[in-house]
Formats: sequence, structure tokens, C-alpha cells
Amino acid sequence: MTDRLVTQDSARTTGTRLRVLGAGACALFALAACAPPGGGSAPAASEAAPTDVSTELGEEPIELTLYDGAGLKAKDEALIAAFEEKYPNVTITGRYDPDDVQAQNAPRVLASADPPDIARVIALSDVAGDGLLTNLDAYADAYNWDELPEGQLAQYRVNEDGVRGEGSQYTLADGFTVTGFYYNKELAEQLGMTTPPQTMDELQDLLAQAEEAGMVPIMAGNQTGQVVFTTQMMLNNALGAESVNEWVFHAPEATIDTPEAAEAVVTIQDWAEAGYFPEDTNGTDATGALGRFANGEALFYFSGNWDAAALDEQMGDNVGFFLSPAPEGSEPATMSDPASNFAIPAGSDDKDAAAAFLDFLRSEEARQVVADAGFAPSGEGEIPATEEGSVNAQIQEAFAQLVEADGQVQFVQNATNGLTTTWNSEVQRLVDGATSPEDLLAAVQRQYESELGR
Repeated sequence: MTDRLVTQDSARTTGTRLRVLGAGACALFALAACAPPGGGSAPAASEAAPTDVSTELGEEPIELTLYDGAGLKAKDEALIAAFEEKYPNVTITGRYDPDDVQAQNAPRVLASADPPDIARVIALSDVAGDGLLTNLDAYADAYNWDELPEGQLAQYRVNEDGVRGEGSQYTLADGFTVTGFYYNKELAEQLGMTTPPQTMDELQDLLAQAEEAGMVPIMAGNQTGQVVFTTQMMLNNALGAESVNEWVFHAPEATIDTPEAAEAVVTIQDWAEAGYFPEDTNGTDATGALGRFANGEALFYFSGNWDAAALDEQMGDNVGFFLSPAPEGSEPATMSDPASNFAIPAGSDDKDAAAAFLDFLRSEEARQVVADAGFAPSGEGEIPATEEGSVNAQIQEAFAQLVEADGQVQFVQNATNGLTTTWNSEVQRLVDGATSPEDLLAAVQRQYESELGR
């Protein structure tokens, strides 16, 4: 991920977290299923779903603890400092686990005898179902969180059956990732591209022109699943944001194994056969792909905001960013997950103050902090200030467009705990010509249903 607050190394670590999120979620699901995961007892119902809440923090000293992954520490510390400036009687102490174990450790931390007051969660439906999180409905009413964009609220809600996207609210994010196409401006100019493509037809024409000119049309490190991004782009366009999100959120009878989805994946198969990805894409990881794109080896690079700082540093004014084009007449839809999806553990000692911190995350001060850290901000409002002409500025503008279109879509790799491996391996086989779109989708759906016990 990016930015002026997060170092390039920690940014790359967090970007890697997104690419392997399914693995972390797997461990988290497994641990949360153990009873009790932290050796503590389940909180009382009144702790998990308070009704008597207050938005007033008074003047007495309040101490809170925030729990997150270490790669997000700089962002969190900046948010904490801004919050403490607004509420000088509140002190928040950060607690951080390494990114590669934070997801596994989270259930035990949440269920411990002395849990934090604010904690990032990934496998939301599982820990909410175990009663480890505070039901935030009363705070949502008090703070008018229903005013948030519906596409964001869906990422915070879980119903009694464990289906995300609906039901009670349990989290509120500090910001979001956003994905799209980075492009090399010099190479684009050689092809006569003066503005980003607005339709899929325009994008496909540019890919064909790039291949004919001897350029790599799309740089991708498919050893770590980057072609899955373009595959989901086609699925988003074919099925729509709502349908893809319902599948990721485990809606009853949801399936991705449909003729419409197969037709969408055919395009990726065609692109691979036409040489639109590098020949060694399955042997190249995301870090290698990033470096090769920065060195001018390709016209486009489909990735997320986590790569913006490195590309800004290495390419300067020569790099641009745009959302993946939508079908003509449709609104844009692209992958956009929470950066830190914060919950209030049911055992928190001061839920009112913790809820005030969550509400602060949608303030203009917090939105600016998050944008400075290279993420897209929570809520909606004026686009935060960025360096004019920077790729970060382009990302913020693109995200504002995405929020207005209500087009945020969850990553399909994260639909269940084991699907990252399935998606990556199946898309690698698709690129190699070892499987068909129909067989790929059938394999993914089998794994999905197996893990959900359907």
C-alpha cells in the first residue's frame, strides 16, 4: 500500500497481506472455531449488544488499547494522534502483531480476559457469531452511520446466519484499498492513448495495439495470483457488483459457476493466448512484476493502492492510474477492501470511547490522515488533499468515483478461508491452457461449498 506515512517496505508487506488474505483468514476461522479460543468465557449478551450508549466522553481520563497488524502501525499512530488532539482526555495505546500472524492471533486476543478496546478483524462473520464483538447497532443509531455509502455498510454487517452484507453492524473501517490499472504514460503516448480507456472495447483495442507494437500489454505476477485481479474485473463487469459481493458474503445458494461467469473468464483465456500477459507470468511474483513495470516493460499493470508509493518514487510523472472500465452504460465496479476493519471487542472496558474513535474515522481529519497514508478514506466527502499530479491524487479521485457509483466489490479470493489457493492455482492453469473457464469456475464453486458445508 502506500505512502508518506507508511514506508515502502511496510507498504509492500501490507500489499502482500491482501494477496494472501485467504490464508490468514483460514487460520483465523480455524482458531475461532476452537472453544474457547482465548481461554476466557463468552461475554454476556448485554456486553455484546449494548442498548444504553452515549456519544459524550466527559472530561475524566480514559485509556484505550487498539490492536492491529504491524504494517499498519504508522497509519494507526497518525489516526490516534489526531483523535487524541480532538479528545485530550483520551489516551490510546497501540498493540501490534506481525502482519503474517495478526489474523491467526486475533480470536485469542478478542476472547482474552483483557481484550483491546478497538481491534482489526478479518473473518468478521465467524468472530461475530462467537459473540466476541460488540453489536454496534445502538452506536450506528446514535452516530447516524446509516448515512455511510451502502457499499461500505455492507462490509460491516453480518446477520444471524453468518451471511455478511446484511444484519447488524459490527465494524467500521478507517479506509479502503482500491484497485485498477496503472499505466506507463510514455508507452501509452506511443500508441496514441491520450486519456485512459473508458470502455472495455477501448481497453481491448489498446491491448491489441500494444502486443502488435512489441510491448507487454499487461504486466502481472501470476505466481502470486495477479491475473486473478483481471479475472475478477471481468466477473464484476459481467455479473455486477451486487452479485459478486453476495457470493463473497455467503448469500444462500450463491454460485459463481454460471454461463455468464464462464463467458467473462473466456476473455482472460483469450488474452493469455494472445500474449497480453508476460510469457513467464506464472513464474513471476508480484514484487518482480512491480519492478518490471516500473522499468518500462509493459503498458499496463493491474494492482492496488499499495503499490502507488513505489511507482510514484520510481516512475514519477510517467505513471498514471484509472479504474477498470465498465461495460458501456454501466457504473464502475472494482475490488476495494477495508484497510483496517475495526471492531469493538465485547469485553472492552469503555465502548463509548471506542465508538467515538470509530466515528472519528469518517471525519475530514481522519480522511486526510488515511489519504496521506496512501489509502482511500472511509465515508464520503471532499477528496482529501494530495500532491497535485501524483498517482496518489489519481487514486483518490478514482475512489471518489467508485464510492459515488457504489461499486466497491470484495476480493473473490477471500470468500472462504481456502479460496486464495484455489483461485490462484486455477487461474495459473487457465493461463497455461490446462483448464477451461467452465472447469475453473466449477472447481472454485466446489471448494466454496465444501468450506461452507453446503
